[in-house]
Amino acid sequence: MVNIKEQWDFHSSEPILGIEIGDVNNNSKNEIIAFSKSGKILILSMKGKLISELEIAKESSIWNGKICDIDHDNKNEVIFSGLDGLLRVFKCSPSYELKPFWAHQFGASISGFLFEDINNDNIDEIIAYSIDKSLRVLNPINGSLIWGQIFEDGIGDAIIYRDSADFRTKEVIACGNDGSIRVFMGKDGDLVWFKRFEDKIRCLSIFKTNDRELIVCGGDDKKIHLVDKLTQEEIKSIQFDDYVWKCFSFLHKDENYLLVSTYSFEYFDESINIEDIEFSSKLMCLNQKLEDKWDIANINTECLIQIKIGSNTYIVLGTTKGKLLIIDEISGNIITKIQKKSCLNDLKYDLNSNILIACHDNGSIFAYFLAES
Repeated sequence: MVNIKEQWDFHSSEPILGIEIGDVNNNSKNEIIAFSKSGKILILSMKGKLISELEIAKESSIWNGKICDIDHDNKNEVIFSGLDGLLRVFKCSPSYELKPFWAHQFGASISGFLFEDINNDNIDEIIAYSIDKSLRVLNPINGSLIWGQIFEDGIGDAIIYRDSADFRTKEVIACGNDGSIRVFMGKDGDLVWFKRFEDKIRCLSIFKTNDRELIVCGGDDKKIHLVDKLTQEEIKSIQFDDYVWKCFSFLHKDENYLLVSTYSFEYFDESINIEDIEFSSKLMCLNQKLEDKWDIANINTECLIQIKIGSNTYIVLGTTKGKLLIIDEISGNIITKIQKKSCLNDLKYDLNSNILIACHDNGSIFAYFLAES
């Protein structure tokens, strides 16, 4: 069981779309960075005190942020991307002033970015992908292009694949609004293979069964597709009632499991009170034999993370209706449920302090202390 206690709350005047936890100004203490719908950045202490508020993208939403050392100077930088298509990298002063390091312009909104030594030069590159149809690998020192690839439509998700036989061999697997998944060599961006489906693909993962590795993908055709990584053969598909939104695999006691969440856009109809909607979307878990392990019906998942508390691991998710759920990852039992007033947009967990941070569409940020009972 899990004991959860609300530690503090903070309220902004606008929606908070995402959060990150890390040592922003290299003072050996973690801070919280929150990014907003209008392009503001809020820096908070781990006790919920506002340290700094900065506008970095005027009236343009920030989707993604990361705190990491990209130039190997033993000091963290901060990376942001969002609606205006500008990937921004900052250094942070001891007084929490964000100083521009470099920026790289895309032609449209940036869907996301990864940080990985993709070409084995002992330097972690930035792999960013955009609605402008491009996937780009960027030099972390100055933002220059190392290699890039173009899709026929915008790119929504990408992952890094590591060859189990040769861990130094890496590939980038990406999916697009054109319905394709494409596999590129990490070293130079050469196209290895691609496969096209009937509709937009929104999410990707790698799943290992007993005898093969599978690429898992899904999207607007309301199916999850399981494709043999080696032969490119689709070995199974599962039909849902709603869009496939997120998927990821996890390992528990030498067994692999696959989580799939579906998503409904019913709440976009402003004539309907969101509290009156019974979502048909759900969260489902498959075992290593691709059999149903458990599912939770009638939830619309916005964000999903795996956390470790003591000796146990759990799934934590936030929903469109503002619920925070802590779920036993093997049984699917809901351990804890907290209801707030607004859509829960993002979750982050600080393992050192056992603090879970949640941000909401009404500008609220909540901190919870988690412990095993």
